Amino acid sequence: MEVFPKTTLRSAIQALILIVLLVITATFGAFAWLKSDRITDSTLDYAVRFRTAAIAQDLARSLNRDWSNLAALSGKLDGMTQDEMNYFFSGASGNGQRVSWIGFADLSGEVIAATDQMLIGQNVGERPWFKNGLANGYAGDVHDAKLLAQLLATDGAPPRFFDLARPVTNAKGDLIGVLGMHINASWLNRYLAEASDTFGIDLFLLNQNGEISASTTEDMPDQAELKIVRAAQAGVQTAGREIWPDGQEYFSSLVPEVTYGELPDFGWRMVGRLDADKLAIGLDLARNGAWYALAICLALIAAVTLLFLKFVIDPLTRLSVLASRVANGSQEYPENSSTTREAALLSVALLHLQQDRVSDDHQPRDDD
Repeated sequence: MEVFPKTTLRSAIQALILIVLLVITATFGAFAWLKSDRITDSTLDYAVRFRTAAIAQDLARSLNRDWSNLAALSGKLDGMTQDEMNYFFSGASGNGQRVSWIGFADLSGEVIAATDQMLIGQNVGERPWFKNGLANGYAGDVHDAKLLAQLLATDGAPPRFFDLARPVTNAKGDLIGVLGMHINASWLNRYLAEASDTFGIDLFLLNQNGEISASTTEDMPDQAELKIVRAAQAGVQTAGREIWPDGQEYFSSLVPEVTYGELPDFGWRMVGRLDADKLAIGLDLARNGAWYALAICLALIAAVTLLFLKFVIDPLTRLSVLASRVANGSQEYPENSSTTREAALLSVALLHLQQDRVSDDHQPRDDD
């Protein structure tokens, strides 16, 4: 008696599909497990770097307009009277919410004309904006008001400004003084706060010493605490995860220059940070979505496999069983199978064999 293998074509194909499904699932799972942190950090890096760079450029573009306005003003001062300059500067300062003071000082450092006539007659020769403005265009970091502190109404806190200044020449090209502009630091804080709300990140504006010039939070790191602050001092672009003084892990990115057009360099660096857990929630949802997609894909493969077994393999299985019965003497005729070429050939072959056998059985035999 012949012994046949127990493994059928149907079970072999089922095992093959099962192995394929297990390999796909294991490969996807291993990739997700090994690459999840890298994917998270890459996503965080792109999100923080792009947003921080966009905010830094927009801020510099806004300040570049102030610089252009200052250049236009300086070109009109030669030949103006003091009253004309006072009127001109007061109008250019607007309501004082952004530009708090514009003034012109002669070569001795004495203020000749200014917004609302503030500081006229005062000597600003030792102020950084005047000394640097004599030589070239100047952009100065945020600082407390010195001479203007007693002249501007505040809510109790001393006013803070950052400066723009440029030399003024006459028609002959001779230097005649310096035109300076004090921009209110509260405007800068409002700008960063609005940008922070819009882009969903915390912002820090640092100077070359790694000190905070403006920020959107009360969390003020120092150079010793964070490597990104040390990188800001060096002016090196960087990004990465760090635990900040509040004990929370953030992903932060550094833009080493806040410049645009012909705007002088303030020496600012901008740091943007994003709570890593907030974006991780979104990435978890995305990963869960990927797992759901994988599950649907596996279910579809399983469904297609069942259809393949039903309409391709099962007819071959029935024909093979019928062939065995025909070989044992059964006079059954096979069904006409046309699911595949192989099934059709086997069906026709069995049909011819059965017809020949039946024909032979019905022929009369000659007696000896």
